[in-house]
Amino acid sequence: MQMERRQLRERCEGKLRSALGVALPGESVKELDRLGEEDQLRAEQGLVSVVGKGGRISYKLLDALSTHDMYFRIAAERVEVGWLKERVERSKRGAPSPALPYHLG
Repeated sequence: MQMERRQLRERCEGKLRSALGVALPGESVKELDRLGEEDQLRAEQGLVSVVGKGGRISYKLLDALSTHDMYFRIAAERVEVGWLKERVERSKRGAPSPALPYHLG
């Protein structure tokens, strides 16, 4: 839980927007700014992503997470990290951006 709190603080400071960097083909700076702002707002509210029923990602208050929820929290984190890694790989190739995970879009 300590790591989750640290990540929440980093998100409040704009970590996602910073990680997104420059817009790839098919993206706009405005869209990336919006993603970053929305992530910051959720973080300021204490919300973290979790995988729910049917694999859909939703948001829960960090303080409301149970030990059981942490598995679903980690699964949601993998989706986001996977997408960010794919963006980096496509950036190196000059390829268009991958589709946004629906919970970020």
